[in-house]
Amino acid sequence: MMRDKNDQTIMKQLHVASNIALRVLERRLKPLGVNSSQYFFVLKLHDDPGVTQDQLVREDSRHQSNVNREISRLVDLGFVDKRQSTTDGRRYQLWLTEAGEDLYPKVKAALDAQEKVLSECLTAADGRVTQADFLAVLHRITQLDSK
Repeated sequence: MMRDKNDQTIMKQLHVASNIALRVLERRLKPLGVNSSQYFFVLKLHDDPGVTQDQLVREDSRHQSNVNREISRLVDLGFVDKRQSTTDGRRYQLWLTEAGEDLYPKVKAALDAQEKVLSECLTAADGRVTQADFLAVLHRITQLDSK
């Protein structure tokens, strides 16, 4: 097999690390009946009940079609209640159902376990990289889109 000359680039390693982290998170979430595209909404709706789909798109850089698809799946699974806004008929407000609220601590625990493993990867780098430093770098990367 030919050696990848771009293997040690930041872009390649971010891509690979992201894919692997998502795969591990998928395994944690699978027994709960949600996936890595849906867990975020369970957390968000617990913290911000009544949020609109439009707000989820704007606030979290998510594509409208992805939000619509995943919210519809969560509604079908019985975890989310979607109601037309009483003030604006074009918008839908979202709440966790009782089953969704019961699911929340399990999803949060799966995410916390994932965060712990990822943090341990940072400390394994001879303690040179703190979680705060790493998050600051990732945040700066996310700001590239606004330039």
